[in-house]
Amino acid sequence: MESRRAMMILDDTSLADREGGFEIVRRVGRRHISHAFHDIDGTHSLIRDWPPVMSALTAWVIANGLPESYDSEENAADIAGRVESLRAEETDRFAIESAGLAALTQMEWAIRRALQDGTLSLAERPLEDEEKTANAEVIQRIWEGRERFDDLPESPRVRDLLSAHTPRLFHLYELVLAKASRDANLSAARKDPAAWRVPGSLEFLRRLHAAGVRNYFVTGSVMSTAQRPEGMLEEVIALGFEVGPGKVIESAHGSDWDRKMPKEEVMRGLLADLSVSGEHALVVGDGRSEVQAGAAMGAVVLSRLDPEAWRLRELHRELGTNYIVRDYREPALARLLQPEQA
Repeated sequence: MESRRAMMILDDTSLADREGGFEIVRRVGRRHISHAFHDIDGTHSLIRDWPPVMSALTAWVIANGLPESYDSEENAADIAGRVESLRAEETDRFAIESAGLAALTQMEWAIRRALQDGTLSLAERPLEDEEKTANAEVIQRIWEGRERFDDLPESPRVRDLLSAHTPRLFHLYELVLAKASRDANLSAARKDPAAWRVPGSLEFLRRLHAAGVRNYFVTGSVMSTAQRPEGMLEEVIALGFEVGPGKVIESAHGSDWDRKMPKEEVMRGLLADLSVSGEHALVVGDGRSEVQAGAAMGAVVLSRLDPEAWRLRELHRELGTNYIVRDYREPALARLLQPEQA
């Protein structure tokens, strides 16, 4: 058990239901907050304009299956150049609804949809009836924000296909995203980090840290821990977020290329390792998985959403968020969270 440390006092008892870009959805009252788990994309970073790419790639897979050399540089460049024309209504909705899920889960959904439609087959044979029933159930569960399906009877050939191709498709997605926008945005962020952070983000994190709260980044993307930063860690550093024991961000966690780590499992594991209960945790994010997980853990949940993100705002209310904030400059947010000694 960790020794007693300074905490943040969260108190919404004197706040109005709405003030500026701050909204109370479910009041918490007064709590002590010692740890905070933060999503990155859309929550603190604006580098990855990923939803259009996710929509385009998943629509392409549903329509074409996984032809030979589908993950080549040439195909990645072709898809990156046709993002807007490839997007579809279903996959646009999926990109919104699946925000926060592990990228490997999103890739799995696309492959399963292609299997269900018959644009992708197994050894030149379509799915058998039992396989199709199980596959349809997993597709529905992913729409609901679930990421583990071990209870369902899955044929070895479906499992083998997913094991072989989900990581490859994930690599293709990252390649398309890099070519479509990520690399150019990262270059711009290195020159002007503040322009690519959600307004007030760094100041908010520093304020939590100064009050004794330990901040953790948790993402569904790959978080490299190599000596040479790459992927999401490269973006975090470019934006000026310091990561390491005792720093503004205590540590950063993500998936591997071939092994998904749902955010709920990562956060629950951290709480267990730290001997901290959910009631002393704050979860900050813009995706369904962290909101759903935070509510299930009994944590306080803060959704960072743009005013025009009406579907996500509706979804977050349904999933159990406590507060919705436009960005971190809201005066009501500063009054909601105060250092313990104050």
